[in-house]
Amino acid sequence: MGIIRLIIILCAIPTVVSSETLALECSGTNPDWTLSYDEETARFAFLDRESDLQVPQKSTAEGVEWPKAATLVGPRDSAIIILHNRQCGTEEYELQILTQRGESPILLTGCCSRQ
Repeated sequence: MGIIRLIIILCAIPTVVSSETLALECSGTNPDWTLSYDEETARFAFLDRESDLQVPQKSTAEGVEWPKAATLVGPRDSAIIILHNRQCGTEEYELQILTQRGESPILLTGCCSRQ
């Protein structure tokens, strides 16, 4: 009976770990921007405008855990973020943001740390 309990516990571990919310504080320069992200909502500040965004979709590359991507959607702005699990300066993660201002596409890069 003990081995069955151990197997059940071990099978449940990935579910417990993967259900943990990834809360991040991110920033970049040239131009300056910041992003607070918690897998449900995000706050994105860029070019003198701050937007509260929802996260309707999250995914990873096929068959692997990293990189992670998410679509951010708000009333005035939208973005796609791509988070890489690699060291970025002194921070844990590297981030790319694809967004736009008007009809101009913009690619921003920066770093994130877990909050």
